[in-house]
Amino acid sequence: NTVTEDTPATEQAVETPQPTAVSEEAPSSSKETKIPQTPGDAEETVADDANDLAPQAPAKTADTPATSKATIRDLNDPSQVKTLQEKAGKGAGTVVAVIDAGFDKNHEAWRLTDKTKARYQSKEDLEKAKKEHGITYGEWVNDKVAYYHDYSKDGKTAVDQEHGTHVSGILSGNAPSETKEPYRLEGAMPEAQLLLMRVEIVNGLADYARNYAQAIRDAVNLGAKVINMSFGNAALAYANLPDETKKAFDYAKSKGVSIVTSAGNDSSFGGKTRLPLADHPDYGVVGTPAAADSTLTVASYSPDKQLTETATVKTDDHQAKEMPVLSTNRFEPNKAYDYAYANRGMKEDDFKDVKGKIALIERGDIDFKDKIANAKKAGAVGVLIYDNQDKGFPIELPNVDQMPAAFISRKDGLLLKDNSKKTITFNATPKVLPTASDTKLSRFSSWGLTADGNIKPDIAAPGQDILSSVANNKYAKLSGTSMSAPLVAGIMGLLQKQYETQYPDMTPSERLDLAKKVLMSSATALYDEDEKAYFSPRQQGAGAVDAKKASAATMYVTDKDNTSSKVHLNNVSDKFEVTVTVHNKSDKPQELYYQATVQTDKVDGKHFALAPKALYETSWQKITIPANSSKQVTVPIDASRFSKDLLAQMKNGYFLEGFVRFKQDPKKEELMSIPYIGFRGDFGNLSALEKPIYDSKDGSSYYHEANSDAKDQLDGDGLQFYALKNNFTALTTESNPWTIIKAVKEGVENIEDIESSEITETIFAGTFAKQDDDSHYYIHRHANGKPYAAISPNGDGNRDYVQFQGTFLRNAKNLVAEVLDKEGNVVWTSEVTEQVVKNYNNDLASTLGSTRFEKTRWDGKDKDGKVVVNGTYTYRVRYTPISSGAKEQHTDFDVIVDNTTPEVATSATFSTEDRRLTLASKPKTSQPIYRERIAYTYMDEDLPTTEYISPNEDGTFTLPEEAETMEGGTVPLKMSDFTYVVEDMAGNITYTPVTKLLEGHS
Repeated sequence: NTVTEDTPATEQAVETPQPTAVSEEAPSSSKETKIPQTPGDAEETVADDANDLAPQAPAKTADTPATSKATIRDLNDPSQVKTLQEKAGKGAGTVVAVIDAGFDKNHEAWRLTDKTKARYQSKEDLEKAKKEHGITYGEWVNDKVAYYHDYSKDGKTAVDQEHGTHVSGILSGNAPSETKEPYRLEGAMPEAQLLLMRVEIVNGLADYARNYAQAIRDAVNLGAKVINMSFGNAALAYANLPDETKKAFDYAKSKGVSIVTSAGNDSSFGGKTRLPLADHPDYGVVGTPAAADSTLTVASYSPDKQLTETATVKTDDHQAKEMPVLSTNRFEPNKAYDYAYANRGMKEDDFKDVKGKIALIERGDIDFKDKIANAKKAGAVGVLIYDNQDKGFPIELPNVDQMPAAFISRKDGLLLKDNSKKTITFNATPKVLPTASDTKLSRFSSWGLTADGNIKPDIAAPGQDILSSVANNKYAKLSGTSMSAPLVAGIMGLLQKQYETQYPDMTPSERLDLAKKVLMSSATALYDEDEKAYFSPRQQGAGAVDAKKASAATMYVTDKDNTSSKVHLNNVSDKFEVTVTVHNKSDKPQELYYQATVQTDKVDGKHFALAPKALYETSWQKITIPANSSKQVTVPIDASRFSKDLLAQMKNGYFLEGFVRFKQDPKKEELMSIPYIGFRGDFGNLSALEKPIYDSKDGSSYYHEANSDAKDQLDGDGLQFYALKNNFTALTTESNPWTIIKAVKEGVENIEDIESSEITETIFAGTFAKQDDDSHYYIHRHANGKPYAAISPNGDGNRDYVQFQGTFLRNAKNLVAEVLDKEGNVVWTSEVTEQVVKNYNNDLASTLGSTRFEKTRWDGKDKDGKVVVNGTYTYRVRYTPISSGAKEQHTDFDVIVDNTTPEVATSATFSTEDRRLTLASKPKTSQPIYRERIAYTYMDEDLPTTEYISPNEDGTFTLPEEAETMEGGTVPLKMSDFTYVVEDMAGNITYTPVTKLLEGHS
């Protein structure tokens, strides 16, 4: 189930979010990915002087004059924002807010064309508004940035100024014509004033949520019409947000202020390196604040054309082929470079022809940085890496010693490889070209449902390689849903502005509600050409935002209760109905045709393929909606003929979903649509916890790969941080070495400061090392197959407790551990862990593949603090999924408690001839013997070092005369250096100095 990931496709290495911090965009990485991409390419071949995608002169709108330099949107406008701008203006007189991790407050793009139209004419105007609402903080920066404040209260200068600056540019950037860039940045609302509000995680997630809640309230009170929040915490539930934050969302909604959030860049359960298991359909990871119902949550997709750097090559058929490139350390423009093919750039022989040339290397096998370093070592002047899969997204390559490098599509790479003219020229000016991926949802874009079980995201917008402002008056391409959200925020702001004139009698909150429903209804559901099905509503929401359609819309569609423009059916059977309401706001009756698509998840082996599977489409039906009225439509769905096959693939249930689509003519383009989602099964009661590793037939779990030669091998943490391994459901305990146990029993203070070659190690209950090998642990089982989990709560630190560790597949609440005796009486109960977040990834930058719950540690005592009597107990973990209608679930473990100290021999004999020690008797233990050994300690340099001797086949021990040091020297050993140590499987230890045993014999 593991898919090697080196670099998330088209997730730029430019953006580098901090762990669980505000930044949510595509993670920085320079490694390759083998996550399946949708195959296919889209390129164009043009004549030498052709330029059919050249920029047109920008149109003049109501609130800004035309400028001499074309804007980026003049070249490429997949969301058709310009049409809406021509009707609603560009935001003059409007205030918009951006809450983010950091900003460059003085970027050249923070500019108003006409200051006289601004909401705040001066600093004094702002101060007056602040005073009215009791805001005693925040600074006026300039006419464009009317307000800036750091709500994090950490007193630090924002380290990350890139992210917030980039986001703000997409929403409201307005670069001057004098910019050094070939094209001018113009956001969706370039003439709006900005409120820049820095919020960063400083004192935990709850405090963080309260801080951005305060920023929301202030933005509303200072007159913002839209608030962009391109940040979040994956998989967190809305229910777990502080009350202050929920009230802030409600306050903004009541005032008609649109909050737009990014869906997140965590893909699905398993992150970008693993596909989710088909047995666990709750694989959505959209978190907060995106999970809030009142927000408009935005997914990312890549349109079929993109403004990009380009290179030109003369083909063998005498054409000038232009191809998109994504560069790191750009090549010198307009210079002809020779290149040579270097296979996959792994061996020295691959680079035999690259000296003084560009090395053309296929992606795969080793990291990008190694490919580039190998090429540089061989004398190459640059590197071109082409994709090893069709229809892949472009990848930002790592910076290796300032070596020029660029990524190109597979189709273009193969063309270069086969072309006889091995010369390429990199062009100075970017151009709009078709993308290799075609129109496709971004792989990093987070899937729904939310942890609460609600439908998110709501809508999709371009988020791949978006060019916008970054710090120090610079511009760069970044990728992520963070880039998708501000475009939608701008469209929402303009649409609400249009509605102020179009629907003057509506309240601001009514206009907000209408704008959201119209925008979702008029979105274009994106279609996966390879799968011949629409991308899942859990991935794209209502579809790709279309500002032109929204601006012209006189109709929209909602659920039957007119709550929202999406239909959540919850649990369904094979046969069900989808009822929607069609609203006609025009003065004429409207005749429409409608149908429903029915689809589910595609399964590949044991995993979801993260692709749609079409089932069928209903026939087109006709409906007439009266003028200024609404009418309900009910579509019957019957998926019973698919249930047998689908249940065989997804035994715990599956989604039945799709779109109810409307056209004015079945042969014409879609007018509007609404997504619906149902779950064939019991979604609320899906298992929240992965089964214990002890129950795994092959020794593996979702995040744990078993040793093929020893499936029951479960090594302890050792000196490594456990996040890198050991991610599964189990009980942990602690193994204390004899030297430290001896110090504990002798009353030594500050045990943690004892110098020893041995360490205390967290291990897994029921696992034991071999007699002569402490480096590996293995599950030891009872005859019934259950693990031999035993503890001896005697205070020596060796197997004194058990603690629960779990890989949660879903969010849960009210986790508690309890211990029951053999009669079923509860003898101990832990404190409650109120919130459990699913272990959606195993990545130090985001979350871990399992969670250790400190509150569940049981040290063998009852509720009165007394050690329980020896016996077998049930250690039970109870928890409840947070989904609506979920019942409590539990997982049980058998734990033996035994404090019986082993009885050992009191005498022994020693033969000086063969140095064999013979014990007078065998040890007697209540539990099976774990290890019987002779320990000896000596000084190796300045470190007390302990080694162990295992018994010979006849039970005797051969004692060495000297010990070997790490440097190869020897240290003579005395009889007083040896100690006889016996440990049983519950962790009870008895030890006796060998000198005492010999005295007993004499």
